[in-house]
Amino acid sequence: MVTRRTFLGTAGAAAGSLATRGVANAAFGDTPLAGTVTIGVIGPFTGDSIRYGEQIGNGVRAALDDANLMRGTLDRAFAMRTYDDQNLLASGLVNAQFACDDPNIIAVIGHLSGRITEAAMQTYVSGQMQVICPASSYDRLTEHGYGNILRLETKDSTEGHLAARHINATLKPKAVAAVYQDADYGSDVVAGFLAQMQGDKVTATPFGFSFEKPNFPVVAKQIVDSKPEVVFLAGTPKDMGGLLPALKDVGYTGPLYASQGFFDATTITKFGSAVEGLTISSSMPPLVLAPGAFRIKQDFEQKYGAMTPLSTFAYAAAQIVIAVVRRTNATDRIAVERALNTSSAFNTVVGAVAFENTGDPLDPNVYFYAVKDGAWKYVAAANPNSYIVK
Repeated sequence: MVTRRTFLGTAGAAAGSLATRGVANAAFGDTPLAGTVTIGVIGPFTGDSIRYGEQIGNGVRAALDDANLMRGTLDRAFAMRTYDDQNLLASGLVNAQFACDDPNIIAVIGHLSGRITEAAMQTYVSGQMQVICPASSYDRLTEHGYGNILRLETKDSTEGHLAARHINATLKPKAVAAVYQDADYGSDVVAGFLAQMQGDKVTATPFGFSFEKPNFPVVAKQIVDSKPEVVFLAGTPKDMGGLLPALKDVGYTGPLYASQGFFDATTITKFGSAVEGLTISSSMPPLVLAPGAFRIKQDFEQKYGAMTPLSTFAYAAAQIVIAVVRRTNATDRIAVERALNTSSAFNTVVGAVAFENTGDPLDPNVYFYAVKDGAWKYVAAANPNSYIVK
């Protein structure tokens, strides 16, 4: 089974100093400042997924640096402490306990994997620790009724609904194909996609196939034989990308859509002309069209390089904790959790965000990007908003 590492891949590589293994103060030195509140950041700071952990760490670090630069005399300072889970379940559970055992940690931002976050939630509930997840769209993460988790990105099934609605509004197809693998990621997206198609009375045929031993030519022929007007792929370029040239080889020339798992630089670099015209949905807003994000994006890129989706949502997660502390003068995790359960919208780098009781965004959205001339180009938002100027 594939592990869902990130909700939309990496649209660029973030630079910056590596976080140390285990527990370390990562932002402002080893000695806590008087009047400082500390946020725990849990992710893979060593191991195969280190570059993703760096992006999460850099996003939080940049937000805290910005807050500290602009703090007033009576405002508290913010620091972060990293916990390295290496994107492994056992290590994730251990580091969740480490964070809860540290009385200075008022909230946790992490993990990279939605399944690891889900598994660690009982630890966080017992430790009365607020968790803000910047990296996973895994549906089950917010289905248990926990009152101490917030998720910034749109969950998989909702993304499927919004993608289907957009396709129907723009293309008005009579028959579509929805493709997924028997893996950790994809089936929830397709479930939402099919539900919306059924509601819109569009014939939608699901095609599930093996993750371990995929036969792309056979699957491609089955899809084309169903005569779809649109093909929607719910997967990642690493695992499902071989289907793209296979569809071309069997003569499919219609529109290709995909979930945010395909929003990755390797989709273009690896498959070239086979993905020209491919349109994907993503929780990531086009920051170049968001005036409110201009300074943040510019400052971040001067320090760390490209502001990737992971670093962007990690920055937003830290902004939420900062806002709660400043609004309510919360100085411990119980006060932070209570405040987040009663707070209204937060202004963040990804726009104004409010949350349902489940912890999911109150007004979920996705943005559509298409491959044009070998590059990702912004197309539209599922729900247009004033934050994006086009």
